[in-house]
Amino acid sequence: MEVRIESMVCLWDDKIPTMFIEFVNLLTLATSEGQLRRSVKDFAEKHELDRFFLYGFGSHHFYLYHKKNKIKSKQYSFL
Repeated sequence: MEVRIESMVCLWDDKIPTMFIEFVNLLTLATSEGQLRRSVKDFAEKHELDRFFLYGFGSHHFYLYHKKNKIKSKQYSFL
């Protein structure tokens, strides 16, 4: 499988670097689409993949988007 990283990964949590490297290894070791689907499902269940990344399968590719940590500002109302 060809793995292409197209953008930076923001390290807003200490778990992200290790998880990302393990996941890239998983992708490169997959030999078929079926194996890739099973591996991604198992990995997501064992780790907090959904907390840090959005992922899925296209017609001819697998995509993984990094969720950025967005701190929402509180809105205050003054009367």
